[in-house]
Amino acid sequence: MTASRTAAGSTNAVDALRSDYDQTPYVSNSFPQSAPGTLAAVAHLFGLAPADVGTARVLEIGCAAGGNILPFAATHPDAEVVGIDLSEVQIAQGQARVAALGLENMQLIAGDIARLDLTSLGRFDYVIAHGVYSWVPDDVAEALLAMIRATLSADGVAYLSYNCHPGWKAKEIVRDAMLLAGGGSQTPGEKVRQARGMADFLEEVVPAGGVMASILAEWRASDDGFGDSYLLHDELEAFNTPRYFYEVLARTSAHGLAYLGEARPEVMIPANHGPKVAEYLAAHCGGAQVLVEQYLDFVTNRTFRQSLFVHAERAQQISYDPDADRFRRLHLAATVPPLDGPTRLDTSRQEFQQADGATLFTNAPAIKAALDALTERWPWTLSHDELVATVRERLVAAGEHPSADLPAHIDDLTSVLVMQGQAHYRLDPVLPEPAGEPVRIDESARRMAELTQLDEDGSTFNPWHETVPLEPLDRLLLPLLDGSRDDAQLVEALLTAGAGTREALVEHVHTMRQRLSEMKLLRRG
Repeated sequence: MTASRTAAGSTNAVDALRSDYDQTPYVSNSFPQSAPGTLAAVAHLFGLAPADVGTARVLEIGCAAGGNILPFAATHPDAEVVGIDLSEVQIAQGQARVAALGLENMQLIAGDIARLDLTSLGRFDYVIAHGVYSWVPDDVAEALLAMIRATLSADGVAYLSYNCHPGWKAKEIVRDAMLLAGGGSQTPGEKVRQARGMADFLEEVVPAGGVMASILAEWRASDDGFGDSYLLHDELEAFNTPRYFYEVLARTSAHGLAYLGEARPEVMIPANHGPKVAEYLAAHCGGAQVLVEQYLDFVTNRTFRQSLFVHAERAQQISYDPDADRFRRLHLAATVPPLDGPTRLDTSRQEFQQADGATLFTNAPAIKAALDALTERWPWTLSHDELVATVRERLVAAGEHPSADLPAHIDDLTSVLVMQGQAHYRLDPVLPEPAGEPVRIDESARRMAELTQLDEDGSTFNPWHETVPLEPLDRLLLPLLDGSRDDAQLVEALLTAGAGTREALVEHVHTMRQRLSEMKLLRRG
């Protein structure tokens, strides 16, 4: 094959991809693991000094309509945010939303990443590529890595998500069957119907308890609840190239990038996968984190990774054994309530419920007081010093005498919660203003709810970079929460909009504060 024909084939493939996304735009939501605040906190834990998030320059490659970076731009007005995507339709949608929100610090650009020259944009502290690398032709995947290297600042952190083996080997069987069924479809909707029909058919006819039945059950569990755009672009896209972790590292290394870790560090800890796993990997991996990662992919049958990379020159600074000073810099949020009644600030053994359903046992009054303090503050953060001070006050009030090594005990607790994935954490506080009367939510979140009010998937976002789906009545209520209406006036406004009966609306407004707290949109107390 000649070079010209290869180039032409690649151009045709990219044009086909553009057409796919123009016809069926991807649902553009936020991905908390890719938030610059997450990347900065993980980089800090592993020994680096990331850029201040509040004034950072952030680039997302493959941003769709910008739904993943818009919340960051809205909540960090002093940051500079740029998004790039192949689909002009998606970029136009995002530009309209950026303009409606008045975000002067966010720019969206349409273009082919294999052909764009971004040198004029300068360097970025955080570069995000979510859902791109595995879903483009190989030459575009290489161009993506080159772009990350070229645009990443000296101390920058890059996020790259991708499908991986061995987990995708089984999923490829279902994908192949669905592609067979939907191959002759004339429209995206028909392709989805035929693909889902094939999966339903196979579930009915394959032998129960067989390999294929197991594969289908696993596919169903992982894909249940996702909409048509996800199935089209993640499962049925023309390009879907899972790779082994070591293959991705070879490619990133060739582009001058070094592996930092995962956006969720808890998945990197062998002990979190059981004592037998920890023992085996300690004996066979020699402490090499990269080898540990590849073993863990087989242990967990991993299908998807969210990996962080830095310039290769920074590799020697990376440490996978954070010390106390690293944990003390974090602002921590966790909910770990007691399971057997109120917390007892004595030395009796007590059980606490962790976020993933596991339990934590302790008989230490200081640890109990810390868990109580964190749970009461959830979903907002406490700094190390705030947590130590709060625990000391509670122990004194209970007649206990705080020990001199209380800060070290808090360090140990923070380490456990963070490295087991039981806490949210940032390098800066996540703490909105206390709820006032009348109720007012963050203006950007309010305006986002207003913009999506008539959408079937109306939503907003919270300070943890999470997309918050809204029920139909809350789509009408949240845009009203600008602090100008008391509860009675909110009821009248909803009545005027024909939202329901007075009795039902009074109850809905009455329970509003609790719902807003659960959405992480309002600080109670």
